[in-house]
Amino acid sequence: MKVNLAVDIEFECFELENARNAEKLARETDGVVYSWKTEGRFNWLEQGLSVVNVLGLTVLPAGLPDKIDLPNDGSSLS
Repeated sequence: MKVNLAVDIEFECFELENARNAEKLARETDGVVYSWKTEGRFNWLEQGLSVVNVLGLTVLPAGLPDKIDLPNDGSSLS
């Protein structure tokens, strides 16, 4: 699944079972692994690998904030 995070950033979501693939992509692209976290209706990306409240993993460019808010459930991702 790919979701547009911003006009110029698109990310691919990995299942937790595919964490090695996410880490490999991060190394190949000089990116950083983020955990897509969810709690209740709230969604955000948090830098690093985690298994608590995690929907999936993604790789983003280096230099982004440690936490990135995403639209809440009920909001559409564009």
